[in-house]
Amino acid sequence: MLIPFNLIPYRATPNSVTGHSPFFLLHGREMEIPNNDNLKARISSENPSQKRSLENLEASLNLAYKLVAKANRKSHQNNKRLYDRRVKVRDFKENDLVYLYNPAKKPGLTRKFHKPWTGPFKIVK
Repeated sequence: MLIPFNLIPYRATPNSVTGHSPFFLLHGREMEIPNNDNLKARISSENPSQKRSLENLEASLNLAYKLVAKANRKSHQNNKRLYDRRVKVRDFKENDLVYLYNPAKKPGLTRKFHKPWTGPFKIVK
């Protein structure tokens, strides 16, 4: 029963990668957090046209999607840089003995007794 109230902070908090909250990416506007001022009855004197509201929403979402795509590319580049920092370059020659890593296990066998490394194999070419 309290789960929706616990999800409000998550949905309103900007993501570190995208820079936008999940609510903004879904609705194109920031969430209004409930407080005492929001609980009072309000009567709007002007009624914005639905077409104008849809145009604003579309523009906001297009901008948000572009920013998210840019942030994802930047995040991917950062992850690649972190991965490349730890990777070891291997140089194999003919007649070297190597082991083959095959993590796929046969159906019906448990992972506990599966040996993912097989070999040694000799490099022919």
